[in-house]
Amino acid sequence: MALKSSDPKLSQGETAPNFELEDYKGQKVSLTDLDNFDGVLVIFMCNHCPYVKTQTEEIRKLAEEFSSIAVVGINPNVETHEDDTVEKMEQFVEENSLDSSNFYYLADPEQKVAEAYGAKCTPDPFLLDWRHRLHYQGRLNDKTGPEEEVTEREMKEVISSMLKRKDTPREQEPSQGCSIKWKD
Repeated sequence: MALKSSDPKLSQGETAPNFELEDYKGQKVSLTDLDNFDGVLVIFMCNHCPYVKTQTEEIRKLAEEFSSIAVVGINPNVETHEDDTVEKMEQFVEENSLDSSNFYYLADPEQKVAEAYGAKCTPDPFLLDWRHRLHYQGRLNDKTGPEEEVTEREMKEVISSMLKRKDTPREQEPSQGCSIKWKD
């Protein structure tokens, strides 16, 4: 398991690449399908990553606390890691109580969406405003290990600020996690 840090490819204010991916039930979801939300939190994630596992509670809380924001998990490892298959995505959602009306867990088997966003690790969050422009790319909170306590819920603060139409934070702490398992 190699620890990687996110490395922004998109610039703040830049329109995020559109996508159309299938969820674990086979239903297609595109970024434009989420136009009725006040923003979209795209998180490149997977089932097996210990860093994702330490953040699943935070992801669930964010989806619950901000029902006007779509929370979209995108799994780029569905064909490159045995624990990240589409079949196991449904189990992951159920086990972590992520089955809310504003949470979507999508498969990126060709890894084109992860590449377009410049995702490097899991989790790698991108917060988009209501126009799907990049508002913030950075970590969800300051917890990096299972035994650590959260002292700063950065993404919660950034989402709250964005919903109040305040400026994007200048400092953005990069996310850290497992490297995406890229196809050869």
